[in-house]
Amino acid sequence: MSMNVVELIELFRGYPPEFRVVVDGYEEGYDDLSPEQLSVARISLDTGKSSWQGKHGEAVDLAGTPSDAVKFVNALVLRRTSR
Repeated sequence: MSMNVVELIELFRGYPPEFRVVVDGYEEGYDDLSPEQLSVARISLDTGKSSWQGKHGEAVDLAGTPSDAVKFVNALVLRRTSR
C-alpha cells in the first residue's frame, strides 16, 4: 500500500495536535523527527529484490533494464537520523 501527502495529512488529522512525532531508532527506541530529515527524492518503483532492501530504490541508471520497465516518481522521504 502506498500513501501520498494528502492521505498523510488526513491521517494526521485523526491524532491530537500535541502528539510528538518520532521515527524508529536504528536498532531500538525512538528518535525525534525534525524538518531536516524531510527531503524529496526521485525513486524507482518496485526495484528492491532482496529481503533486506526497501521495496523501492534510488533513481539511478539501472544498467540492462529497459527504460519502460522502471517507473520513476518523486517522493517525500522521512530519513532516520544517524549517530
